[in-house]
Amino acid sequence: MIEKYRHISFDLDGTLIHTVASYRHALVPRVVAEIGGKIKEPRSIDKFWFEPNRDKIIVNDFHIADPGKFWDLFRKLDVPVERYKHTSAYADAESAIRKLKEMGKIISIITGAPHEIAQMEIARLNGAPHDYYFSITDNKYNAKPDPRSLNFVMTELGVGRDDTVYIGNSTEDARFAKNAGVDFIFLERKEHDFDLKDYVLNTIHSLDQLFVK
Repeated sequence: MIEKYRHISFDLDGTLIHTVASYRHALVPRVVAEIGGKIKEPRSIDKFWFEPNRDKIIVNDFHIADPGKFWDLFRKLDVPVERYKHTSAYADAESAIRKLKEMGKIISIITGAPHEIAQMEIARLNGAPHDYYFSITDNKYNAKPDPRSLNFVMTELGVGRDDTVYIGNSTEDARFAKNAGVDFIFLERKEHDFDLKDYVLNTIHSLDQLFVK
């Protein structure tokens, strides 16, 4: 499945690292309530966590007119020391990355998570080697699915679109890859709905399937 690619790029949250659902279902309502919004339905929390256009979800589903106020409080409460208690690496993540490096692949991790959160999560991979890590948020790029951060990483690594595949677990990851002109592998972690099958090169249910010919 991955023989032709030199560069394997990963999303982080929901792809390599698992955060228990109870964390977001406690944190997001707390933020919304303190700002004076209202959540229409619990599914909106999952939409916010996994799907693109989060500012629109904040406005339309959480009834908060100013997304900036939401983000300020969310980032104040979503601190590494707290999230760490609720995260773990998926069982297949560390071993898959190590195997890919043994195959001579270039590995990158591109995430929308702020740097402090991302570094805490990457530490859960127990030192599994990667060549490049990039926090879209801390580098002031537009959020996924804007492709400029992925294009930047490919340039930094000296790899082309045909050399690259992006692996993620969400609709925004699929659009991110498509907009950058690279192949996409959907990793089905069964945490939320995915409705853009036309964007997918392949669907896998475990990173171990990357090595099946």
